Amino acid sequence: MSEPLLKRVRIVLVEPQEPMNVGAVARAMKNFGLSQLYLVNPHPRVGPPWAREAYWLAVHAEDLLDRAQAVGSLREALEGVHLVVATTGRPRELYPAPVVPAWEVPGRLLTVAGPVALVFGRETFGLTNEELDLAHLIGTIPTAPEQPSLNLAQAVVVFAYELYKAALGGSVEAREELAEVAALEALFDDLGRYVLEIGFTDAHRHPYAMRRLRRILHKARLSPGEVQLLRGLLHQSRFAMGKKHG
Repeated sequence: MSEPLLKRVRIVLVEPQEPMNVGAVARAMKNFGLSQLYLVNPHPRVGPPWAREAYWLAVHAEDLLDRAQAVGSLREALEGVHLVVATTGRPRELYPAPVVPAWEVPGRLLTVAGPVALVFGRETFGLTNEELDLAHLIGTIPTAPEQPSLNLAQAVVVFAYELYKAALGGSVEAREELAEVAALEALFDDLGRYVLEIGFTDAHRHPYAMRRLRRILHKARLSPGEVQLLRGLLHQSRFAMGKKHG
């Protein structure tokens, strides 16, 4: 029962810098039934072609490295994805999506009927705010304050274990039809222009306002039809304003 659920999960590494970390991630994925690995702008010493150091750590998971896909942007890695969980260990002033601990992620991720993604940031500073903006959910791993940071592969192990445990136990079922990332981003583009046009915010406060709006809408877990409805509402409202002032 675990296999079909886990096959839909993409592990996305953004700009990984160390080949051995990538190899250790591949091994962790194989340990817990995950098979889709995407690397966004990997450092030249990582590959492709993947460095031999990566294969040293990918014990019995060399096939995952062989099939791993290197892409040029995070948006490209998320094409066709219906739910994105970004992971972070850094506190932020405002998160663009609800924040949950690692053990709550499977109940939100594996219930989606379609491809899903877990995104991990750089070894040095994680994900940027702009990259977090693409997430529908933020996953965190509570750690001791004396040593809060985890190695990239360690972080993947924690989330992979939680996903495997939930899938193996049959506690989740893929049933939710959610809108794809591209459709949601089109809605946010429309909404971003609209809130400037109506004077709801200004250019300086726009990023902050949009992160708050993203967080609200991500809580709704919008379906394709709901996204279409909201975009239609924005377009009709813009048209009506034009007629009124014409």
